[in-house]
Amino acid sequence: MARPVPAELGEKVRRVLRAAEVARGADRRHFDFTGEVEAGVRLVLSEAGDVPLALSLWSRPQDIAALCADASVPATAALLATDAAQAREANAAGVAVDLAQFTRSQSHPDVYYVLFDFASPDRLHAVLHRLVPALTTHADAA
Repeated sequence: MARPVPAELGEKVRRVLRAAEVARGADRRHFDFTGEVEAGVRLVLSEAGDVPLALSLWSRPQDIAALCADASVPATAALLATDAAQAREANAAGVAVDLAQFTRSQSHPDVYYVLFDFASPDRLHAVLHRLVPALTTHADAA
């Protein structure tokens, strides 16, 4: 059974998902970060062909623990998340987002995440290529 979720986190998740949706309509790059869209949350922007992607990168331990519904997770450096709607849209456009490599949030069932114990830009970039195999290659992005 999922734990009760504080209303504040639910509102924050909704605002982050909305920011990601808006960001998908903006100019895109092969791999880029936004500034914070909420306290402790930035967006990771990318694209696969003509399909824009915007995943959220969470860094506050209390948010990570609440999204994972596990208080033992705060030692994690970051959490990279997407929502089911974005994955469905990408899949419908022919870009596979491999949700099997994500964990489904118990507290927010439409959110899927990957945990990082070390979250350098290079590490995030490499994992993003694994999660979305159709991402534009570096040579194509140049």
